[in-house]
Amino acid sequence: MRTKKVVAAVLAATALTVATVPALAQDQSPTETKRLEERLDVICGRVPRLTERVENALARIQGGADTRGSILWLEEKAADARRRGFDDLASYLESRIAIRTERIDVLQLRLEWLAEVAEICADR
Repeated sequence: MRTKKVVAAVLAATALTVATVPALAQDQSPTETKRLEERLDVICGRVPRLTERVENALARIQGGADTRGSILWLEEKAADARRRGFDDLASYLESRIAIRTERIDVLQLRLEWLAEVAEICADR
C-alpha cells in the first residue's frame, strides 16, 4: 500500500514541477533557476523507472491464470475456495478482484501522465 502512495505522490509532484518550472524560471534568479533545473533533471530521471513499475503492475494484474496476483488467478482461487466451502476466503478474494479491477483504470491514467511528463522532459 505504501508503494502505491509513494508512486502517486511522485507522479503528482512530477507533473506539477514539470509544468511550472518554465514559468518559475522567468521570475527567478540564475541560482534559483539552476536549482529548479537540477530538480527537474532528477524528476526526468525517475520517469523511465516509474513507467516500468506501472507497466509491470498492469501486466501482473492483467496476466493469465498462471500469473500470481492477476485477476484470473484470484478468480480461480476464489472459485476453488467456494467449491471447498471456504466462503469467507472466497468473499475476501472476490473483494480483492474488485480492487484490482478498479486499479487498472488508475494505472492506465498514470501511464498517460508519465508519457506526458516524458514528452516534456524530451522537449527540454
